[in-house]
Amino acid sequence: MGIEIEPEKFAELVVTANPSVKENAEDIAKDSLELYITAFKLAEKYGNCSINARETSDVLKEALELELNLTS
Repeated sequence: MGIEIEPEKFAELVVTANPSVKENAEDIAKDSLELYITAFKLAEKYGNCSINARETSDVLKEALELELNLTS
C-alpha cells in the first residue's frame, strides 16, 4: 500500500502554506510560481518512484537517494 499524491493539489497547498514575503506584486508572483513548479515536480517525481516501489518506505528511501535537480 502506497501513498498517492496529486501534484496539482500538493503544489497548491505548498504555495498556500508558504506565502511570499516580498512586497512587489511581480516578485510575489515569481516566488509563488517558482514554489508551485518545484512542489509540482517533486510530487511528480515521488509518483514516478511509487509506481516502481512496493512499499511507501521504499519510495521515501528512493526519493531521498535521488538527486532532485528542480532549479534547472
